[in-house]
Amino acid sequence: MAATENSGLGHGSKGFYQTVIEESTYPDKQKANEVNDSPPTPKYKPSPKHEPGHGWGTDNPIKTTSEGQKLLDSGIHDGKQIYNVTSEGRIVKFQPDNSPGNGYHSYEVTKPRDIPIAILKQMLEKGQISRSDYNRLRKGKR
Repeated sequence: MAATENSGLGHGSKGFYQTVIEESTYPDKQKANEVNDSPPTPKYKPSPKHEPGHGWGTDNPIKTTSEGQKLLDSGIHDGKQIYNVTSEGRIVKFQPDNSPGNGYHSYEVTKPRDIPIAILKQMLEKGQISRSDYNRLRKGKR
């Protein structure tokens, strides 16, 4: 069907294609949009709430900021939460704290039922937990 003046095909007023500015005219436009659409990198920021012996929340077993950042960077994402296992075998959960710079704080997960099964499966696949740990945690046992 040929485009006519009133065909409604959106090709312009007389059936000619409308002029389109090619993206090659603006080569950095898409790259700029991709950068702007991606969230900032999570930054590890320990919270006094989870400081062992001093806080009022579940203790944070992570000893240094650099260790915390490495665990955060290599963690398993579940929505906004990120899970990982410390070198001592403790499962930690990183929670966004809504601070500027995309800050995340962490604490030890003390209730196995609070760990999604999908996260446990990924930890098993990555070799972070054993098959027996997986079965035990999946059943909600420590």
